Amino acid sequence: MTKTEGPTHPYLETIKPYEPPDLEAAAARSGLSVEQLIRLDANENPFGPSPQVAQALAGYPDYGFYPDYRPLQQAVACYAGVAPEQVVLGNGADELIDLTTRLFVEPGQAVVVCPPTFSMYRFFAEVNRCRVLSVPRRADFSMDVAAVERAVQFAIRNSQFAIPNLLFLVSPGNPDGQAISLDVIRRLLELPLMVAVDEAYIEFGGESAVTLLPEHENLVIIRTFSKWTGLAGLRLGYALLAPHLAGYLERIRAPYNVNAAAVVATLATLADLEDVQANVACLIAERERLQETLATVPWLEPLPSQANFILCRVKGRTAQEVVGALARQGILIRGFSDPTMAGYVRISVGRPDQADALIAVLKEL
Repeated sequence: MTKTEGPTHPYLETIKPYEPPDLEAAAARSGLSVEQLIRLDANENPFGPSPQVAQALAGYPDYGFYPDYRPLQQAVACYAGVAPEQVVLGNGADELIDLTTRLFVEPGQAVVVCPPTFSMYRFFAEVNRCRVLSVPRRADFSMDVAAVERAVQFAIRNSQFAIPNLLFLVSPGNPDGQAISLDVIRRLLELPLMVAVDEAYIEFGGESAVTLLPEHENLVIIRTFSKWTGLAGLRLGYALLAPHLAGYLERIRAPYNVNAAAVVATLATLADLEDVQANVACLIAERERLQETLATVPWLEPLPSQANFILCRVKGRTAQEVVGALARQGILIRGFSDPTMAGYVRISVGRPDQADALIAVLKEL
């Protein structure tokens, strides 16, 4: 048998794979079942999908055939307020981050990121053999627009630096929950590169950049149905961009990249927006209640959020102590391996009963 030492691309040795939480292990440590865990670590929708989704999935007769995306493309375009030819569907927003990187950035060129931010921007840049130009945000997590402009212009003027061709923004932000104003996005769109705005949490707050698409061909908007509709397990994302660029994105995506179940479930969701948006309204109201309640914990400082999670600064103890103590009680929240985020935890907005259980444990720590 022929053996190999490893990958033929040595750069892969430096890339760390994403490791999802081990729910069985978490349940065992807490003495609970997986179903009893309170999962507030992944920004999922605790209400789940529309009741129409299960009915539509059960009644769909054609799982043996590849799906036709066009009805969903039309429905998404109608929801987003764009033309169907501006919509590209993906197997979750992650696939569209990957495709956007591959379309606009050649190996050796640079992707601009503004940490702390969603880790997949750097991940896909590295996977696609691109450089990463990192421009940190301010201490209050706001965008340092002038610093981004200086970094991009300096890299363009100096041939020894990788040419930056794509800037990733996320609004509302992850992990902080702050929305970026349209004025800031407009200003960054004046830079000579593509700007991708990740709007995974836009249904929970902030102003969408979709209104900027007609005047800025260098804008890509990436969204997902994972957070607001409760379809995280079915993986459906979409990109909005100029029609001719959408055509190029279509050229490089895999055929039938979205499965039939995701298509059926998303169509059912968009046909039942009243129910889904009512759940979103409940989560927004619960976010505000949770914000106020977390503020009563003396050693926690919750930051304002326009997403479905709240970032908290931990004072007088370590964030990992808090994460571990909650996990032993079967409550999962998010800590960070990034040293710049070592003093923070992120808590997803759950149901009221889940929030009450969380607060009760926090006040005992």
